[in-house]
Amino acid sequence: MEEIGFYGHPMAFLAPSVYGQPQGLMIHFQSYINKMTFVLSVDEEIIPDPTRLCDDLEESLKFIKDAVIARGLV
Repeated sequence: MEEIGFYGHPMAFLAPSVYGQPQGLMIHFQSYINKMTFVLSVDEEIIPDPTRLCDDLEESLKFIKDAVIARGLV
């Protein structure tokens, strides 16, 4: 795996995020070297269980990936 760094500091991964947005949900996706990372920013008054949302999103992405592979699209 390629080593990456930021101003001389080694990095294991990069995860984008924002703070203070006026939306109840913000999702960032990043794909690099056959690995996808996603970050959720949530207002817990609107989405009371963000961990469940994250788990459901991960499961849905796996279903999509499996369907694409099963159909021979990659």
